[in-house]
Amino acid sequence: MTLPPSSDDRDGKGKSEGKRLLLRRTPARSAETERALPPWPVLVVDDEADIHTMTRVLLRDFTFQDRAFEVISAFSAAEARGILADRTDIPVMLLDVVMETPNAGLDLVRHVREDLSNHRMAIVLRTGQPGEAPEHDVMLAYDINDYRNKTDLTAQRLFTALVGGLRSWISISTIETLNQTLEQRVIERTSALNAALRFSESLVEQLPIPVWVEDRSGRLTHHNRAFRDLFGIGASAGSGLHAADLLPETPDSIPFETALDTGEQRRDVIIGRSRLDHPSSEGGRVGTITDITERKEMERRLRELATTDDLTGALNRRAFFAAITQEAERAGRYGGQMSLVMIDLDHFKQVNDRFGHAAGDRALKLAAQAMRTGLRDIDVLGRLGGEEFAILLPQTPLAGALDVAERLRAAIAQIAIPVDPAPTTIGLTASLGVADRQGNESGPDRILLRADAALYRAKDEGRNRVVS
Repeated sequence: MTLPPSSDDRDGKGKSEGKRLLLRRTPARSAETERALPPWPVLVVDDEADIHTMTRVLLRDFTFQDRAFEVISAFSAAEARGILADRTDIPVMLLDVVMETPNAGLDLVRHVREDLSNHRMAIVLRTGQPGEAPEHDVMLAYDINDYRNKTDLTAQRLFTALVGGLRSWISISTIETLNQTLEQRVIERTSALNAALRFSESLVEQLPIPVWVEDRSGRLTHHNRAFRDLFGIGASAGSGLHAADLLPETPDSIPFETALDTGEQRRDVIIGRSRLDHPSSEGGRVGTITDITERKEMERRLRELATTDDLTGALNRRAFFAAITQEAERAGRYGGQMSLVMIDLDHFKQVNDRFGHAAGDRALKLAAQAMRTGLRDIDVLGRLGGEEFAILLPQTPLAGALDVAERLRAAIAQIAIPVDPAPTTIGLTASLGVADRQGNESGPDRILLRADAALYRAKDEGRNRVVS
């Protein structure tokens, strides 16, 4: 079938329009250009051989973007299906409507769009019987790019249809490539985020500090191994628990020191809670528990070492004078009563000289134990040095202090320390001086002087006695 030239070709207008469409005749190209730029494949599906021949003739001397055209022929819709099954690089198909069946072309369109999901390839539908398939209905019912009568496909109109199809194919291909790149980046980014999440979860799980997450209602949603070990719960058991089942309520963003009962023992801890700012948290909180039991015990031990006499367990001289100063100021401020007992073990130097310092240390320990058993919790026992002790009796008048002092003297007199050779024992006695706070005294100096003077009087009067 021979296609008639159009009026556009006869009056020369087609050439100028072709230039505007970037379609132009070009001289024979070099071998390097041919190798570098492969031709555009155009699938012609038509049962008339003349259509294929004429299409090749029309496209022979034209290029688009420095690429020639290659006509791929299919003489039936069935043959076209076979070609399209193997090739996905065809940008344009010129398709006849009526071939082996009246609707073979239209059925092929549906096959391309629906079965092959190919929406990139531009389809230019051509028919020699336009009355049997009205253009308006075809454009609405089928996903085609252009609809032409075979008699309309002159050189210029063919080029126009091809350029439109190629540009559409290039645009869609670019979009699909960008989408694939974006999807790949999303996949890679998601994979990286998942890896980071797994690393974070593993890191939190391995932390030695108990960590938990609670939702807005206080229900535990996450917890690490240290948290589960602290409370003796399983990995899944905690999911049904609320924070209030295990932890006291504490303020947000303020470290809170408290004693925590974990079921087996009480621990000194610092609990920290913070609100989660992420939208997915829905007002939840994250918390940590720092166990400071050992630190508190060390602090207690350090305080004890700094304030306590190692041998007897009584307060050392500095700590005792700090205690009596504080109590004297308190009693002076509120008008309370306070008494002081000074104690000196009689002839203690002879114990060290005759039986050695080990026996002397034993005697000091036993004397301190005897004195401590006769005191209240608020009373304070101190060792001032050597064999000299002192006892602070808060809220105690002089008469009560004298009774306490007499009991302590008798308890010390009962001590018998075995030494070699058996059955030799060492006995102890003590001299005690007692004084109470007088008038408006608000410091410890006067009462210390009076108690010390009473102690020397007890020693001068024969020892093993109480003097006030």
